[in-house]
Order: sequence, then structure tokens, then C-alpha cells
Amino acid sequence: MGWSARDRDASIGEIAAVVGGAALLTGSWIVVVLRDDVPPLEQRVFAAVNGLPASLWSVLWTPVQLGSFVGSVAVTGATAAVTRRRTLTLAVLGASQAAYWSAKGVKRVVRRGRPAHLLVDVAVRERTTGVGFVSGHSAVAFALATVLAPELPRRARGAPLVLAAVVAGGRVYAGAHLPLDVVGGIGMGVIAGVAARWSLGLGGVGVPRRDEGVMVR
Repeated sequence: MGWSARDRDASIGEIAAVVGGAALLTGSWIVVVLRDDVPPLEQRVFAAVNGLPASLWSVLWTPVQLGSFVGSVAVTGATAAVTRRRTLTLAVLGASQAAYWSAKGVKRVVRRGRPAHLLVDVAVRERTTGVGFVSGHSAVAFALATVLAPELPRRARGAPLVLAAVVAGGRVYAGAHLPLDVVGGIGMGVIAGVAARWSLGLGGVGVPRRDEGVMVR
């Protein structure tokens, strides 16, 4: 069976996403490993985001939790309940778990400290343990967004990515991660999301397999 123009466009977009994700992950990893300090530009970006009004945390806390382990399970359950599509649900589960556990593995290798250990005058709004690179919340959020965005109506496809960006930015705002931690997490999440779609045959955009249930359009 030949590919439609839409399938080809989706395939090209997915390849571009993998290349971009790999560039983000690899580039940030290299910078972090080669430097013993926090680069000046990264410090400035962190200070600008972390220094935003403290009142924002009450608004950001809930969406930021979507990048947690519990949040990923909740999104998986919601996907199953709303779409009744087994393959899509498995892709959401696989991508989020791959991102979550891969981030933990990278943390053990890189062992970059949290912002409060590397910088002064850090506003810590959420208690954290362990090390910083990469951001697991960012990885999970972008893995979920990468799997789900192509399945939504065209006008709504940006919503999961915007929400994932809120999660990533929220981790910097909370004082839990430095910007390069988040950049690496974004790259890892995109790779995990595309890999899950490919491995489960979710080619094209918004095209369910015949053996699956309905899809919300």
C-alpha cells in the first residue's frame, strides 16, 4: 500500500523531531559534561525564570505535576478512558515510562547538581532530592505531548506542546532544574515519544487502526 501525502509529511516531521530531540539532548549533555560551572547565559536564563513572582507557583504547581510519575499514569488512564484506543494508550504508557526511567539513568551518569547546589540566591519552591541533569518532568511531559499531539484535531495540536513547555519552564521556576537540564529532558522526551509511535505503528496523523476504538476528533 502506498503512502499518502499526509503520511509522508508526518514521517518527515517525525524524523525531524527525532533529529531535533537528539541535538537537544546531545548538545546539552556535552556542555554540562565539559563545564564544571554553570555557563553565564544559562545563569541569566535561570535567574530570569526563577525570579518571577512567587504567586505564580500556586497556578503552575498542578500542570507541573503532569511530568511526574503519577501524572504520567493519570494521563495514560485518561487516554484509555477517552479514546478507547489500545495502541495509543500503550504508546502513551511506553513513551512516558521510557522517558521517566531513561532520565533517571542519565542522572546517575552525569550527576549534575541542583540549582541550589551550584548557584546562590535560588528560590526553591519545591523540595527535590538527587541530581539535576536531565529533567525527568520535562522528559515525561514532552514524551506525552509528542505521542498525543498528532492525534488531536489540527487546531488543538499545539496544546499538549504548550502544556509540556509549561511543565519544563515550571521546573526552572521552582528552582528544581537549570535550563540545560530542561533542554536535555525535552530532547529525551521527544525521542521517546516518536519511538513509541513508530514501534506501535502510529504512522500518519490522527489515523486509528481498524482494530481500535473511536478517536476524539
